[in-house]
Amino acid sequence: MRGCPWCVVFLVDPSIMPCPVSASIADRRTVVVIVSLAVGLLHFVTGPGYIGPFPVLVNSYLIDIRLPFAMFLVLSLGDLPILRSRVCRGCAVFGVGALAETLQYAGVPLFGQTFDWLDYVMFVVGIAVAVIFEGAVLTRIGSMGAPQSQSTGRRD
Repeated sequence: MRGCPWCVVFLVDPSIMPCPVSASIADRRTVVVIVSLAVGLLHFVTGPGYIGPFPVLVNSYLIDIRLPFAMFLVLSLGDLPILRSRVCRGCAVFGVGALAETLQYAGVPLFGQTFDWLDYVMFVVGIAVAVIFEGAVLTRIGSMGAPQSQSTGRRD
């Protein structure tokens, strides 16, 4: 990773740090960390004993949507050129989930114990939601303070 690792660890304003991390990159990292922490905290709220609304959806499939969502966003923070591609990140995240689910089918309890073929679909849903979130939110973070061009509609 380029730049000062302390900006990433402490999520501070990069302008006060002696490192070349731009504000938009630091803002993106901050959003990804906050989203990932929220996903982790939701796991504690909706754990195995969850009895609130939609218990079957929450207990069976919600984690299979949330984890690929968070993994996809976290991989976007990497410095490897291949991780800039949404397709490569999506394939990597789906591959990890599919491997874990297939191992469950074979009786190896990695990241869970119960095989369900719909989990593969939920991995795709989580990745798709992450792609949409990244396009709708994260790509606009650096441009929030940028001056807007003013068009009057007249030609001089």
